[in-house]
Amino acid sequence: MNVVLNGDVLPEEAICLSPNDRAFQYGDGLFETLRYEQNEVRFWPDHYDRVTRGMDALALRLPPRFDRDLVLPQIHKLLHLNGLTQQTARIKLQVWRQPGGLYTPTSFQTNFLITARSGSAFAVTEKTAVGFFDAVRLSPSPVSAYKTLNALPYVLAGIARQKQQADDMILLDTHGHLSECIASNLFWLIGNQLITPSPDSGCIEGILRRQLIRLAPQHGLTVHQGLFLPDVLTKADSVFCTNVSGIQWIRQIGETIFDESPQNRLQPVFAEL
Repeated sequence: MNVVLNGDVLPEEAICLSPNDRAFQYGDGLFETLRYEQNEVRFWPDHYDRVTRGMDALALRLPPRFDRDLVLPQIHKLLHLNGLTQQTARIKLQVWRQPGGLYTPTSFQTNFLITARSGSAFAVTEKTAVGFFDAVRLSPSPVSAYKTLNALPYVLAGIARQKQQADDMILLDTHGHLSECIASNLFWLIGNQLITPSPDSGCIEGILRRQLIRLAPQHGLTVHQGLFLPDVLTKADSVFCTNVSGIQWIRQIGETIFDESPQNRLQPVFAEL
């Protein structure tokens, strides 16, 4: 497989990690996961907007050949070289600070890497049982809305999920409010209200989250963002989570069972994703 490193196409095996690499040493960078489907990199302007805002938050300079209209052709070229243009693909875009310094960096210059693999088509699936993870709490910060290379809360939540034999875990903020799932944003429906934790909970501002918030009012739904304690979910008609792979309907959280699929009310919205 080929990759793109700083605008140059290279075989994957040619990529070598320096011991001084700041992504390795400090997690000093960001990433985006994108979906290519039906000959389109879905929601590319939104992904580019988020990663560049994240770079600004981390004081990372835009590298050469990283303009929005230059990166997209590089992605399409990589998809072609890797034989992925006629199928669904999963693309990962990573940006990180160049070497120099310890905790205090000596450079604001940035590397970027693009990889592309075969992926699964966007779909609505089910999660049978979901639990709560509160051993490590999330908190809002200037970087909490972005996908940083430091993902330890989600790694530990994933380990807890395995131990509990659950399909996913819901993470909480430092005050016990609902935040997000391990790799997806959390939503629930009460009547014609679509409700989701706000970024003040420390959740990532997901790209699918952004689309749902934008599209739902066009289909008769009122969107509410805020800080909510876990017991609010007992009043929900349906609960689901969203990420680049699709929509995951949550059937059970603790002792509460949700029999209503979100597709019953949101199918016109899902069709645009």
